[in-house]
Amino acid sequence: VMVAGAVEGDFPSLTRPEPMFDLSALAGIRSRSEINRFRLADERRLFRSAVARARRRVVLTASDPHGMESDEAVASRFVEELGVAWARAPMEMAEDPVSVGEAAAAWRRTLGDATLEAPDRLAAVAGVLALGEDPGRWWFQREWTAQDAPPKEHLSLSFSRLDRLENCELQFVLGDELGLDPGGGYQAWVGRLIHQLIEDVENGKVERTQAAFIEALNERWQEPRFPSYAVSEAERRHAIRVLIPNWFKRYADLPAEATEQAFRFEYEGATIKGKIDRIGPVPEGGRRITDYKTGAADNADRPAESLQLGIYYLAVNECDDLAPYRPVDAVELAYLPGKKGKWELVPLSWQVSGAEENYKAMMRERLSGLIESVRRLDREGRSAPSTTARCFFCRFQTMCSRYPEGGEVFPVATPISLKAAAEANP
Repeated sequence: VMVAGAVEGDFPSLTRPEPMFDLSALAGIRSRSEINRFRLADERRLFRSAVARARRRVVLTASDPHGMESDEAVASRFVEELGVAWARAPMEMAEDPVSVGEAAAAWRRTLGDATLEAPDRLAAVAGVLALGEDPGRWWFQREWTAQDAPPKEHLSLSFSRLDRLENCELQFVLGDELGLDPGGGYQAWVGRLIHQLIEDVENGKVERTQAAFIEALNERWQEPRFPSYAVSEAERRHAIRVLIPNWFKRYADLPAEATEQAFRFEYEGATIKGKIDRIGPVPEGGRRITDYKTGAADNADRPAESLQLGIYYLAVNECDDLAPYRPVDAVELAYLPGKKGKWELVPLSWQVSGAEENYKAMMRERLSGLIESVRRLDREGRSAPSTTARCFFCRFQTMCSRYPEGGEVFPVATPISLKAAAEANP
């Protein structure tokens, strides 16, 4: 019989679960010492029952917690009652390691054992080096890491980060600075897939026909990313019947000048980077910066106030490698699904021509304020939720004081002065 974990106080309880309201408890209140004696009697009865089942022998095991000098400090007292002495578990290693990790650990142990012969320890050194181990990375060779805050690296910002910051400081800190956002769900994956397929069509990797687009979509579709087969099919059919036809109606006959165009420019000590979905002609004429949206347009932002389009417009004017795409006449948000129930593409555009300087000045001022907010958050180390934030898709409501589930677990009353208390209770 093997009794694993013969440790003091860790035996399973044999006492029946007591109801919340037990009339028998009114007959008398047991002291703590009586409760401990009853528990000890239960454990002794369980231990003897387990030991009595053995026909030949019993093997008892117990772990020695870190920092405890003596086995008697944790081993069950019932073992002593049997007159059995505890012995340490054998530490014999297998003659030949079965993995690289085991070999490295075994040879490091040999190397660190001062009681072994020098040839054995030198052989261990050769083995460790042959495995490519770096002794400089081993534990117990460095002092404790300083608790000072790490120096802030050069700011590198994108629209997505700045958009979350503009929406809510707390969301920005939790999601971007601390990296607690698990990422988008299946809707975000569908959006990325559609963007990739559009890029492949524009670059000639996929034939510029609806049939080829749909075939490529079906080939790359990944059902396991969705919560169920029904949801997967609904999203796939929506893409085939709505998103793809809407894109072809507007953009199929007008190839883009640039697709997924990367940019990077310096602004007030920060690097602003990202990718522009499309730069090119549109049926209305002129050259536009377009950002594709795979969500419905029911609650769409006004293009003239879109931070995303503003950053893209600044990028085209700031980056030398984007000079061939100047001038830009307009910016637009292309909602491929349209509005719910209608499902016709909704291109929301704003004509920049005639208001270039005012538009650039407005966006530069907005961008400057956001960069300063990032530096302030880093400097002060404090963030607060915004009372005007759009919280529907926020994943941090359980950590936000605006919501009951994000409040204090044990609220602490605000202390008041004796004078205020006397005035409140005359």
